[in-house]
Amino acid sequence: MTKILFLLSAVVMALACFFSYTNRENFIKTRLERHETDLKIGKELTKLNTLAGEIVELKGKISVTNDELNTEKERFNQAQIKQRNAIAEFERATIDLEKNKGEFAEYKKQLEALPKGVSIETINEDINKLKQGIATAEGEAQKITEQVMAKEGDIKKANGQLEDIIERIAARKKSFERNSLTATVLAVNSDWGFVVIDGGQNKGITADTKLLVTRGQQTIGKLNILTIETSKTIANIDIKSLRSGLAIAPGDRVVLEDLYQ
Repeated sequence: MTKILFLLSAVVMALACFFSYTNRENFIKTRLERHETDLKIGKELTKLNTLAGEIVELKGKISVTNDELNTEKERFNQAQIKQRNAIAEFERATIDLEKNKGEFAEYKKQLEALPKGVSIETINEDINKLKQGIATAEGEAQKITEQVMAKEGDIKKANGQLEDIIERIAARKKSFERNSLTATVLAVNSDWGFVVIDGGQNKGITADTKLLVTRGQQTIGKLNILTIETSKTIANIDIKSLRSGLAIAPGDRVVLEDLYQ
């Protein structure tokens, strides 16, 4: 029995040695291939790690580039806004320039249309002379109007309205008795801003006299004396003193400012 077991053991050992020898080369070859594969895998992993680092670095550069791009976009947008504002400002300036050109042309046309002998240097003096001329003409017209009214009064008297005229004369006399320094606006020239008053040196008006225009119990405005004649005064309207919503009109009462106060 022992011999059989020994023989079996020997056979098994022999078979093991045979198979070990037979598979040795395959085993060595497999180990070499595995080692080579491990080396390749190691190299690839190294490449992958290097590539991963480059990718991370590239991502960082991309992020920086994106930030710079966004900054440049914002600058570009701001530049576009400034450009649009500049264009709008230029258009407004162009419109203003054209408007100023038109106004300049109109002023030039008006200057060219000035009467002979009138210049910018003497315009104020010439205006005052024109005012006096207009006032004189309007005064003459007023006189004619008064004459016509007087004639109409005569006709009314002839038609039996003598009593009404007597009452008006009496009322006017009473008014003058109450305030002998009261005058009336005969005419108003709104374009030139002056009035003609039916009183002058005959009512004690001087260059230093301060005049007020009243209507009823209201003070409408003040007058600045321009010229004084015997029975007529020409005065500029003090525009700043005019009561809001009111304008001086023929028939308004003129009194001394000191007397009225």
